[in-house]
Amino acid sequence: MPRKRILFLAEGATMAHFVRPLVLADSLDTAQYDIYFYAPFRYAPYLRHKPFVVGQLKTMPGEQFLANIGKGSPPFPPDVIRDYVKRDCELIASIAPDLVIGDMRPSLPISARLEGASCAVIMNAYWSPYAKPRSIIPSIPLTRVVPPYLLGPLYRVTEPLAFAIHVGQMNRVRKEFGIPPLPPDLRVMYTEADHVLYPDVPEFVPTSGLPKNHHYMGICQWALPIPKPDWWKRMEDDPKPKALIALGSSGAVRVLPALLRALSRLSVTVVLATSSRDMAATTAGMYVTDLLPLTETAAKCNIVVSHGGSTGVYPAIAAGTPVLGIPSNADQQLSAAVLGESGAGLAVRVEEANEKRLLGALERLLSEPQYRLEAKQWAAIFDRYESGALFRKFVDEALSTAPGSGTVPE
Repeated sequence: MPRKRILFLAEGATMAHFVRPLVLADSLDTAQYDIYFYAPFRYAPYLRHKPFVVGQLKTMPGEQFLANIGKGSPPFPPDVIRDYVKRDCELIASIAPDLVIGDMRPSLPISARLEGASCAVIMNAYWSPYAKPRSIIPSIPLTRVVPPYLLGPLYRVTEPLAFAIHVGQMNRVRKEFGIPPLPPDLRVMYTEADHVLYPDVPEFVPTSGLPKNHHYMGICQWALPIPKPDWWKRMEDDPKPKALIALGSSGAVRVLPALLRALSRLSVTVVLATSSRDMAATTAGMYVTDLLPLTETAAKCNIVVSHGGSTGVYPAIAAGTPVLGIPSNADQQLSAAVLGESGAGLAVRVEEANEKRLLGALERLLSEPQYRLEAKQWAAIFDRYESGALFRKFVDEALSTAPGSGTVPE
């Protein structure tokens, strides 16, 4: 019998949407499956020598994605989704996969249905309709002027309207392609597929009444394949407590001056991963490089400062290190809220991230032992969920059944 074909589509919004599908693809046996992995060209260096077919996926620039959510606009405008659908359909038709898996590829539920392909989407469980609802006003221009805590009650009333506007734009495109509309719930839109894969663990982000086609995959741990910087051994031997700053590709760099001033008032050494971004506020005496293996580096540090998103929080907690999250978009704010509920860290919204607030949060995380204790306990729980094994089990089960037509929660 011919081998089953699995197609991965890694969106270019942030690096998280590349890393997570790559972890899952790497876990599969290429002697058992034909694997096709399509991602933006900038990730090509990480795909060299892979034992599967790789290709370039044309995507909207990540800068545009971040600018859109920074304005409170839908992340992907209708014209982008239309173009994506056409490209997806061409790719699916040429490969004829048995399963298509996308990470933040909003067109996939449409294109997969048009081509009669079974599809799965990767989405964090805090976006699930079956997770605890968390109504948090996103960072928009207005929240830079009016404190978010004052706008919070108004936002909770108007959030259904905001969701309806975002889903309405998607429904316009769906109608053009003859696909039924979705209910006006952003969480439903993000999890509409034959299968939903959560890169989380159920204890950390619980859900209730989860359908059988929704699956937890563990945290999709990824070790960056790069050599250690020249200063690594010197950093390891440095006797002072260490703070790792890793804002990633989507964290708010504008908080860095206030953050560094706060850290300068503490007896800590700073380790900074710039993610190839301009961070002119760096000072002498810091360990600075472009990219670092986050979990391994976090294990050498006493605290991690990240953007608060899951890909900044999970690697640190997996090392048993508490986190200060500084969220600046809706996804990061939801993740940072879960972080705060876990007891393994604290969050300070980007609009409120002045030196005083940051210093207070840093002092608590460094001096109060319960945060590290909670992080270590969560690390043990994370370790119970091996993403590769969970994904292989899912694939075996998914490919043993006929393709569905998509599911929309009631």
